[in-house]
Amino acid sequence: MLFLSLVAVPHLKKVPDPASAQREFIKLARRFRMLAWVALSLLIITGAILLPNYVNFSESLVAWPPAVLIKLTLVVSLIVVSVLHDQIIGPKVRILKQKPVAELVKAEKLLLRFSPLLARLTLLLGLAILFAAVSLVRS
Repeated sequence: MLFLSLVAVPHLKKVPDPASAQREFIKLARRFRMLAWVALSLLIITGAILLPNYVNFSESLVAWPPAVLIKLTLVVSLIVVSVLHDQIIGPKVRILKQKPVAELVKAEKLLLRFSPLLARLTLLLGLAILFAAVSLVRS
């Protein structure tokens, strides 16, 4: 997530040909997609293993520590946003980018503008999860 946002995007904005920059970005994103899903899977597995250290499952959710609830909410949000971005919106955007701009309706143009924001949201959610994890360990 960080590599694409902090290194690839600024570098590819300097490429004079936008079409080739877009192709390179797609190649990089596809290469890192599997790694991101593996990391997310590890986050879920290790979280499930460590969760009993922080909560008592016989208690109500309301009795769980707020840091745990916040982190769980962030993880679920990250999963939902990632699935939306990778499986639903991403394929639609790839198809839309092949159409001439003049043929796009307003909703399609909005989707093209919304897609990068969704990718940035995954980055922010990932950083928030990291912060929540540190807070959980420190509390």
